[in-house]
Amino acid sequence: MKKFLCLLLAILMCSSLFVACKPTPTPPENENQDTVPPTERLYLSGVVSDVVFGTQIIRGDKLSTQANEVKCAVELMKAIREKTGTEIAIGTDYSGPYGTPVLDCEILIGNTERPESAQAMEKLNATDKKTDYLICVIGKKICIVAKNDRGLQMAINTFTSKHLYQSDSVIYTSQKLEATGIFTVPEGVYFKVPAAGGSTHKERYDESVATACIQGIMNRESPNKVYVDCNAETAGWLEVLSEEGRWLEDVEWLELTGFEELLTLSKDYIKAVIIWDPNVPATVNVACTMAGVEDGVAMTEQMFDRYEHLLSNDIKLFDLVDKFDGSKTGSAKNDAYVWAIENYLEKGLCSTDFLCSYIDSYSFREKANLSYTVVRDWGVYQRAFVYDLSPWGDEAPLDDPEQDVGLDKQTLLRIYDYMLGATKDTAPFEVCGFFEHQKYSQAGNNSTSTHGTVKTEWEYAALMTPYNGYHNTCIDAAYNESFHGMYDGAKALENNRPDEYIDLEKGVVYICFFMGDYDSTHPVYRYLKQAWDDPRRGEIPFAWAINPNLIDTYPDLIEYYYETATPNDYFVSDASAAGYFMPSRVPDELWPLIAQHNVEYFERADMSIAPMVLDNQGLDADDLKWMIKFAKDGIATVAQNKTYLYEDTVVTALLGGGYDRYDPVVGAQNLEKVVNTQFGKSNSGASLNLLRCVWSTPTVMCEMVEKYQEANPDKEVVVVDIYNYFELVRQDLEWK
Repeated sequence: MKKFLCLLLAILMCSSLFVACKPTPTPPENENQDTVPPTERLYLSGVVSDVVFGTQIIRGDKLSTQANEVKCAVELMKAIREKTGTEIAIGTDYSGPYGTPVLDCEILIGNTERPESAQAMEKLNATDKKTDYLICVIGKKICIVAKNDRGLQMAINTFTSKHLYQSDSVIYTSQKLEATGIFTVPEGVYFKVPAAGGSTHKERYDESVATACIQGIMNRESPNKVYVDCNAETAGWLEVLSEEGRWLEDVEWLELTGFEELLTLSKDYIKAVIIWDPNVPATVNVACTMAGVEDGVAMTEQMFDRYEHLLSNDIKLFDLVDKFDGSKTGSAKNDAYVWAIENYLEKGLCSTDFLCSYIDSYSFREKANLSYTVVRDWGVYQRAFVYDLSPWGDEAPLDDPEQDVGLDKQTLLRIYDYMLGATKDTAPFEVCGFFEHQKYSQAGNNSTSTHGTVKTEWEYAALMTPYNGYHNTCIDAAYNESFHGMYDGAKALENNRPDEYIDLEKGVVYICFFMGDYDSTHPVYRYLKQAWDDPRRGEIPFAWAINPNLIDTYPDLIEYYYETATPNDYFVSDASAAGYFMPSRVPDELWPLIAQHNVEYFERADMSIAPMVLDNQGLDADDLKWMIKFAKDGIATVAQNKTYLYEDTVVTALLGGGYDRYDPVVGAQNLEKVVNTQFGKSNSGASLNLLRCVWSTPTVMCEMVEKYQEANPDKEVVVVDIYNYFELVRQDLEWK
């Protein structure tokens, strides 16, 4: 019975191919109708001289329902139906029992098992490299093949619009049909592409690096822009920025299937391929430096072999494999960076506005950790020099234990020294990125290091500051920086100021919440958005700490925060001001440049308070005379616990306790300890508390205050904005 039903189904399917025998509705007029002489026609469906012709669309059997060939087959079926009123069935190339019967006339989509498809692909591959698709007739089979998904879609559109005819109830094409084409993208189209594909961790890592390179080039050079789609990681921002009135509201998106299609559609802008050597992890950074300068793509040998046929004939090829063996410095890692310094940085080919401290492939490639691959578009976009080096001169790094102690630092200072010479008369430079804790500090299982993670962070800041540099630290997984950074429509930002200032009262508990740390791009992109969406934001005042130099990278995001702020949301800088630097380490001759840089960005962000100055030496009068030029309404530090007036500006301490990121009960207990301590430090008998709350939410802060108040019903608690806080401190200093 089962075999009978299957046979009946096969017969019914075959009979459906001859629907042209039935009366058909009058088809819409075809502008190409009857352009092919009857003797040259290949009849697809209908009745000619009492002979019934029927065709079918064939696609590969071993494909998922989401495969591009399946989608194209359905599109073709629908297009023929809409164009002619005729139904054509879709079958597969399965040749086993109960498979689709083979007909004389078929439309073969993509790489089917029919021999004609293989012949068509052979013809396509013999054409010019730039050709994306081929439509041809082999025997009575119409073969539609392509080198990529977009080419196949274009071929389907071309076939139905230009090569499909009808006369009465007869559908036909030309027996001599042979058409090729190149997919061209209209100017102003935005590509949306996945960050990475591949079946292994290494393949995903490698593809993500190459994708980021193309993204940086396209967003800098092409009218067509690239947005990397990382599902939930990026969907929230894309939705926000596509709202009515925002800059992506009317954007035309072209959703790509993956790297191969991106490479195909952007190949006219790719001038070079740089093959990096996984055996020398530093070469991924060297390759990305070169990619920015050469408009190139960083690939491994395996990737290049796979995609070489899609590249232009005149592509420049740079091969870094086996190029660096330690013969110059005693370290293959440092050989690679020294070569890049001499051939790119010191020849003036790289940006003097940015350096990129990007973690190399040493441990990340094995884990498919893409946090420092997706950000590489920014380095390529800016033509920045890219490196990953230890700041310590007293120990070798975990990734290169045999190097001479301090060699990494020596190479790092050579980079900084060049940047100082290039910028000392212009403006400070930004170092984008952080260090890998496990390689250069005691984090993880690194028992070889004697340095803690915070000390290592501070060491980087201390090193770069006297060379005219400042840090933008946590940029891992900061998506689409080159995309967001090209937004140039930002409105003038307007910060909140209090309508009135309150009077200091004895015995009152005053609390001001500094909501940080958003001094770098990743926290602004992810953690701040999570806190911003909290339902209790706006109930009490918060000082949101965003370093204003990040306007360069995420101008649209920062504009969104300002536009959606409640009257209780205030904006201040984070560590240390317009970038993370150490004021005590700024040489006298560089202070005018550093101060002017900060003045400009503070004005753009409408800020006037710097409440988290990080400096392990503390501030002196020489530092403060420059800092009050941009932070005249208040300065707070984390390295000294002293409160005073410098000229007319309050200088005080930012307290690192009094909160709990997740648990308001524990936070209330910590708050009580801090509040009681601060009672004894004021002149007025009040408790003045400027509390640093790292990546916490308004709900936790509100509940913490409520629980503290419940536990201390006899105390008057007032949560104040940061402007009022500094005014209260001023009043306390002048208390009589």
